[in-house]
Amino acid sequence: MNKFVFYIVASVICILTPFLGLLYGLWDSHQPKIGPVGDGKAIYPTLPQLIPLICCFLTGVLNLPIAIMRYRQNKKTQEDNNN
Repeated sequence: MNKFVFYIVASVICILTPFLGLLYGLWDSHQPKIGPVGDGKAIYPTLPQLIPLICCFLTGVLNLPIAIMRYRQNKKTQEDNNN
């Protein structure tokens, strides 16, 4: 796997990771927490907790088109060199 494919895969991972983290956070917030752990009320994610997830998502979304463009340029360059 060359570096251009790795760049695309890393961008897709950056897009999917926040969704998985958010789903896990929401699932965990709805688990009953009674006794010394909590009073049973759901604690939802706050804005400071969501900022890293949003930044990771934006990084993936902004880098994916660039990664695809560079992959196509590299593929075209390799085809030109072979001919």
